[in-house]
Amino acid sequence: MSKFGDLIRLQRASAQELAHEPGVGDAKAATIVAAFELGKRFMTLVPEDGMQVSGPQDVYRLLQGSMSFEDQESVRVLLLNTRNRVEGVITTSLGGVNSSSVRIAELFKEAIRRQAPAIVLAHNHPSGDPTPSADDVAVTRKAVEAGKLLDIEVLDHIVIGQPRGDRPGWVSLRERGLGFES
Repeated sequence: MSKFGDLIRLQRASAQELAHEPGVGDAKAATIVAAFELGKRFMTLVPEDGMQVSGPQDVYRLLQGSMSFEDQESVRVLLLNTRNRVEGVITTSLGGVNSSSVRIAELFKEAIRRQAPAIVLAHNHPSGDPTPSADDVAVTRKAVEAGKLLDIEVLDHIVIGQPRGDRPGWVSLRERGLGFES
């Protein structure tokens, strides 16, 4: 911890970096990396009856463990049933540190296959700042238009970052009116 400073930097360290620290060999490094990965996976478990999404804070609660501290951008689609219960979480793309190429068709692929009536889009900003970019708004606008054609409602697009001070760790594009204009 003294070298990496905090848990965020520690969880981003590779097993090789950790193994070079005094007192941490290959086995302990692998254990540390595995513990962080298990924690991320645990945070994204959806209850068997499906977690109900009633607002962006629910999406953040579900995805923060796996997305808040990633070092590359990823896009996820939450598949919702008619009662806004999560039926699945699909990763549609992985990108670099500040972008992820999003193909609109990929956002809807599983929703069509599973006949989901609604989806929520979510992606992370590795910088930790969840402020939406112009590209985020453009993708949202295209997804909302495509959803109307497919009869799959896009309920929201959540940008996930890290909480800082009084700023929450997420931004809802719907709440900000970005990309959801009629």
